[in-house]
Amino acid sequence: MHNPFLEKIEEHESDVDYIKRALEGDAAALEALILRHQSWIFNIALNMTGDIHRAEDITQEILIKTIAKLSTYDEEKAAFRTWLYRIVANHVINMRESKKEQFFAAHSESLDFGTYALNLTDTKKLAPLRDTTIIDETKNYCTLCILLCLTRMERIVLILGAIFDVSDRIGAEICDISRANFRKILSRSRRKVADYFQKNCSLFDEGNPCKCSEQVSYLIQLGMIKPDDMNIKHESIGTIRAAVGKTITEIEKSYSEFLELYREQPFFKGPDMVGRLKDLLHRNNISEIFSKAPISKGQGSETGKLNYPARRDWKKEGQK
Repeated sequence: MHNPFLEKIEEHESDVDYIKRALEGDAAALEALILRHQSWIFNIALNMTGDIHRAEDITQEILIKTIAKLSTYDEEKAAFRTWLYRIVANHVINMRESKKEQFFAAHSESLDFGTYALNLTDTKKLAPLRDTTIIDETKNYCTLCILLCLTRMERIVLILGAIFDVSDRIGAEICDISRANFRKILSRSRRKVADYFQKNCSLFDEGNPCKCSEQVSYLIQLGMIKPDDMNIKHESIGTIRAAVGKTITEIEKSYSEFLELYREQPFFKGPDMVGRLKDLLHRNNISEIFSKAPISKGQGSETGKLNYPARRDWKKEGQK
């Protein structure tokens, strides 16, 4: 499994080779480049949205943007990984806010779920379900939705730095913030989520009030879990742990249970973007699809600063 966040020179060289060939009109090289990265982009989008179908659309939007701007990439200025995943970070931070995100964002400051729809008292009125597949779906749904209670900057930093174990150097480059700020945001967001699970989730302590089997019926009743369209039935490439390919470090040991909960979740196979973009990729002269115009830094440039929404000063998130 290709991991773009490992610091291996040969991985960078492979990307650059594909880019050069694609820009010369080699459709197969462009397809190979997409296949190397589409599942990582998709899993980032899924963890940012908590919605597998929206994540598919976002993945397509990001890849179209990447293809259109590929000719602006300069290997002398940045690794392709940094350039590409800065586009990803920029896109998911600026994307339209969904109703689900608005709902969970209301609890972003305290992660106090006592007031949100999954009221623990109400769930006791419904008979617990023992279907292991639906219980696993509940676990997956919960891990995704907890992330929606974080700010977008906290979320992308947690996904990169904790779930995917990206180094602070690479994570800071992708998010276009200092390494110190990246570590500060990571520490805060990791603590928020870990504290919630440790205080509420029965997977951490059997005495905790929130039990997957008791949440299932209520989640189905609310339409949040759909037995005929479950995330975990989508094709996966093993677990996140297997995709990351690393063991938990000494620094992470105090959060080991929380990290394992996330890393044991499926690493989903990205949608068939090559198939979706087939007409674009197989034009007679593929080089015509690449934009030759430079990207203006004032337009959310993928080569310049991340253009975060004006409604919130994302880059000051680490200064609270």
